[in-house]
Amino acid sequence: MDAQKILSKADEIEAARQAARKGAIGPLATILAERKRLEAALAETETPYRKAYTTAEAAGWSGAELSQLGAEAPEPRRARGKQTAGRGRSASKAEVPPQSPVNA
Repeated sequence: MDAQKILSKADEIEAARQAARKGAIGPLATILAERKRLEAALAETETPYRKAYTTAEAAGWSGAELSQLGAEAPEPRRARGKQTAGRGRSASKAEVPPQSPVNA
């Protein structure tokens, strides 16, 4: 086999490999986009859900009763605290040196 035939065969192998990779990523890309859309839609319900749950509790529904109905207590909100003096963004992110592979 001459060099040109070898290179041509290599191109065929690489083209087939790329086609297989592209074909395999299509379904993942589709479902990933759907998941992102659903996650965004779910995030939009967080505030109204929290308010409705709190209103139900204020009306006398216990957490146990709401749980029996399938309602989960909303996650506690994370406090948005102010940064303290001396702890800016650069101070909060510790720089980690690169590590060499274990089995190098």
